[in-house]
Amino acid sequence: MLKMRTAAFIATIIIIPNLTADAGKNYEKEKVCGGLRNVGAKNFKMVVIALYSQKFPNGTLEEVSSVADEMTKLAEECCQDNASPDCYDKGATQISDKSCGKDSPFPKHPGIEQCCTVQGHERRLCLATLRYSSDELPSVMEPMPEEICTQYTKDPSGYAMRYVYESARRHRSIPAGFILNTTQNHMQTAEKCCSPAASTPCFFKERFQQRSSTIFLRFLSNVCNNQVNLKSYQTGLTAYVGGVLKIPFEEALVVSKHFQSGLAKCCLLPQPECVIEEFTSFQKILCKESILGTMSEEFQKCCSKAPLDTLTCVDNLKREPRTSLDMTEVTTAQLCEKNQPNNTDRYLFQIGVKHASVSLPVLTTIQEEIRSTVSACCSAADSTVCLKEKESKLEKTAALLSKTDAFCSQYFKLELPSFKTMVQQEVQGEGAESRGQAWVELATTCCSQHSPAQLCQKLTEAIIKHEDDAAA
Repeated sequence: MLKMRTAAFIATIIIIPNLTADAGKNYEKEKVCGGLRNVGAKNFKMVVIALYSQKFPNGTLEEVSSVADEMTKLAEECCQDNASPDCYDKGATQISDKSCGKDSPFPKHPGIEQCCTVQGHERRLCLATLRYSSDELPSVMEPMPEEICTQYTKDPSGYAMRYVYESARRHRSIPAGFILNTTQNHMQTAEKCCSPAASTPCFFKERFQQRSSTIFLRFLSNVCNNQVNLKSYQTGLTAYVGGVLKIPFEEALVVSKHFQSGLAKCCLLPQPECVIEEFTSFQKILCKESILGTMSEEFQKCCSKAPLDTLTCVDNLKREPRTSLDMTEVTTAQLCEKNQPNNTDRYLFQIGVKHASVSLPVLTTIQEEIRSTVSACCSAADSTVCLKEKESKLEKTAALLSKTDAFCSQYFKLELPSFKTMVQQEVQGEGAESRGQAWVELATTCCSQHSPAQLCQKLTEAIIKHEDDAAA
């Protein structure tokens, strides 16, 4: 069966290092051929499907499979000992030329037109850097055991291919190795539970045994999606960490920077080892003995677990609003003080930790709106006058966090019809009906802790615009 680490061997099929001339071409071929030798043609094709499904989730399985077939054929032909020296380079160029064809069977690359204006190796490098950034796709409902067994027994290979495709395009910001590992586990479950001798609760038992890896996959997908898509993830993460761990700004900033830098380094790499190493290192910082004794009993229990389980455990700890902070609160008038360069971050922190029911995508979007207003004033000829003029706007934007916090708190307590009624009663003034609908959509989509980053960023930006228009 395919192991997670095998994705690393074929990374350069999709992400080719920025090497030039023959050095780059030879490196590319050596990595591809090394991958083929280590995993075999069948698993090689599965890796390509995973990587291309992540890059182009808008592509159909047939389009992605077409690329995978071409890549596998190229590797099998050109990695033989008697292959001509220019076999791989010529074949890879032909594939990139095919991508630029009018009737290309490959996924339709957004931005492909620009790449197709150049030729040869430069075109291949350009195509390799493309990545489709559509909104997150909705989760796929887990099929019933009967459906799984029907599809699996009919065509095990085709079933595995579709499972990789669907999983990869819905978890496209994480290392592909984790997708392949999940597929391996799922196929082992199907093989075991679809046999005539399997007991009725077989699928339930297998899923229960795999619950830890399932929870981690969901957690990793969420944090990597936030890292890739949220404009002010670092700022929101600092407030989030401060709320969960109940630590002051300086400590929260150190912890969040370490975690965020690990995500930035590892999320889009195909191989999973980077994430595992970074998260193991992060657990040691999170659970260092010097502070462990001062933390809650629940937090200490999390730190007694294995590193990856520690992170998912801490992620599930309840956030409490911080009404009093271990810091001197920054006022709007102090935001541009040159001798206090962290004042804006402190200001955003003190706002963020007070609102425990606001998800990170919503929090970071509102913080980004505040930061852009502050940055404009700090660049103005007279920052003091500018901040004074913008004070009302800053307060109104910050008040959106309080409003979101209140709505999300009620959203989890009320039935949906009652919640909608409450929102319409709360939202008054110009355009009340459309504003109320916007708030309901934000709550139903984005109050969850693991909210979709891109979509919630857009919905929050829409709320900011609605409220600005109503105040105008």
